[in-house]
Amino acid sequence: MAKVVLQERQHQLLQRERRLAQELQACFTGFEETNANTTMLQQVVASLDDLFLLVVVGEFNAGKSAFINTLLRQDVLEEGVVPTTNQVTIIRYGEQHAKQQPEQGLLEYYHPADFLRDISIVDTPGMNAVLQEHEQLTRDFVPRSDLILFVTSVDRPFTQSERLFLEHIRAWGKKVVIILNKTDLLRNKADLRRVQHFVAENCKHLLGFEPEIIPISILLAQKSRTAIGHDAIELWEQSNFGTLEKYLFQTLDKIERVRLKFLSPLGVMQRLLDQTRSALEQRTRLLAEDARTVGTIDEQLQLYREDMEKNFSHRLSQIENIVLEMRARGDHFFDDTIRLTRILDLLHSERIRSEFEQEVLGDSATRIDQAVQELIDWLVEHEHRLWQDVMEYLDRRRQVSIRQHGEMLGTLSRQFDYNRRTLLQSVARVANTVVNSYDRQAEAQELSENLRGAVTQTAIAGAGGIGLGAALVAFLGTAAADVSGVLAGMAILGLGLYIIPARRKRAKQDFENKMEELRTRLRRSMSEQFQKELNNSILRVQEAIAPYTRFVRAEQKKTATTQEQLQHLHHDLLALKNEIESMQQG
Repeated sequence: MAKVVLQERQHQLLQRERRLAQELQACFTGFEETNANTTMLQQVVASLDDLFLLVVVGEFNAGKSAFINTLLRQDVLEEGVVPTTNQVTIIRYGEQHAKQQPEQGLLEYYHPADFLRDISIVDTPGMNAVLQEHEQLTRDFVPRSDLILFVTSVDRPFTQSERLFLEHIRAWGKKVVIILNKTDLLRNKADLRRVQHFVAENCKHLLGFEPEIIPISILLAQKSRTAIGHDAIELWEQSNFGTLEKYLFQTLDKIERVRLKFLSPLGVMQRLLDQTRSALEQRTRLLAEDARTVGTIDEQLQLYREDMEKNFSHRLSQIENIVLEMRARGDHFFDDTIRLTRILDLLHSERIRSEFEQEVLGDSATRIDQAVQELIDWLVEHEHRLWQDVMEYLDRRRQVSIRQHGEMLGTLSRQFDYNRRTLLQSVARVANTVVNSYDRQAEAQELSENLRGAVTQTAIAGAGGIGLGAALVAFLGTAAADVSGVLAGMAILGLGLYIIPARRKRAKQDFENKMEELRTRLRRSMSEQFQKELNNSILRVQEAIAPYTRFVRAEQKKTATTQEQLQHLHHDLLALKNEIESMQQG
């Protein structure tokens, strides 16, 4: 009954593990740097259906192949003082001796040893192999292992390459047993204890785990196979190989192998999850910098708008003041001109018109045109400066991005980094193109036409082809003549004492009304055109950075969602790992 309960629990745990792997794989979708991780995840989950995988690793000439041959009680693998294993070799159970190569870099041996019914053994190239691809074969196969037997030698224990490789193994969450070979080289047990202590302390302080260490002499174990009687028994006992076999076939009983089998993919999943979280944290930091870049540009555009609006109000007031000065001169002109003592002068309309143009209009047209041109030059110059500021700021950000890319190389997705830097460079390139090709004269000409067209259409209908100042002055002159009715209607001498003051008062009031109406319409039309040009300037910058802005926002959203998913998966993974580790035989 206990066996049935255990099998049912194992089945439930297995299903949960597969489901967790599927969720993790789904979480990887869309993150191109995790494609290799997805493949590895599929491989280790598929290995749940295989036998317990015992992987033997170590430097070449550490005795890996000799160890496996001793375990098999037969020389299945080639041995030698130079590297003999140049590919991953799997020894499986088979009724007859056989050999096949299912894929490049992988060799399979079949051998009729009973323990191979439950365990498959993997021999790997030396981790300090002459050819780099041989070492890579070893590194790539480690994640698929259920238990690592790390073979080292008492005459050179814990070398630099061994330490680095053990660090690589532990990063995958694998259980490691250290096989301390060549104990026959030591003079006594005290020397052996010192070597064991040295290895144990280095593992503890440098790698953060306390390994199980089994000292053996493969040489003595092999000699015991050819010795006879008491000599064979003594050599076998001195080799301590029986302790290792007891560990492999008794301590690692069925339930323990199941536990390690279930834990193996979890270690891989945890490693891949941690790698992805680390990459996402790097990505989050970069995107935060990108968001600050976009935010800074938005802030600069807002400040640009505020400064431009404030300065425009001042410049518009200067133009309005010219109109107001004309109104004041016109008021004085009507008081001085439309009176009884100048009846004879009023009969000469051309003379009065000439006086009006000289005394009221004066050089107002020139002054208005000059003020408007200064306004246009100011607008053009500040738009050009805006693009320069954007270009210089983006260039600084690109330089920072390049430095960050160098620091984070290997942790970020190449495609993500390429997209990000390409968009940033594209914005900078647009800004640079605008700055370098900016034609102030052409921009001023276009702006002048737009401004004059808007003002004349709104405030001074029918201005024709004359300048803005001249159009305003012409309008005012015509308005003065029309509203006063004096220049065309003073032919009658009998106006009387009451008619002239009344006509003067009406002329002054009508002229002031027209001037105020004109000033209001002028302010409105020029303000509207200014806002239109200002909005266009800002919009051009915003459109230039829009692809970059969309990229940053989309990536931030995707990254935040994935981080949240990975956090939940991390908790689920730890919970499942705790259940598997606490699994006991009923």
